[in-house]
Amino acid sequence: MKLESDKNERLKDKEQTLVIEAKKHMEQYIKEGYQSIKQIDFSSEYNIDPTGGVEVTGYLNNDRNKKFSGIYDSTNKKIGVAVVDAEEK
Repeated sequence: MKLESDKNERLKDKEQTLVIEAKKHMEQYIKEGYQSIKQIDFSSEYNIDPTGGVEVTGYLNNDRNKKFSGIYDSTNKKIGVAVVDAEEK
């Protein structure tokens, strides 16, 4: 039905907006807290948990072995938990 299709489309748009916001905050978190970061590449995969946390992953400096993962807390507008394969500042 059209109404259900519209609802699904709005949910997808909201989800994508949330993922973009999570990536922006994760990028800032990495750049501010870690040394020698030249490039940050995000995976297209993400996970949104039932509480609204958004997990984003990727790798650093064009090296697929230098991985990172972080959970964005959309309520508090910050990265709550993160693992970054880089030296802290």
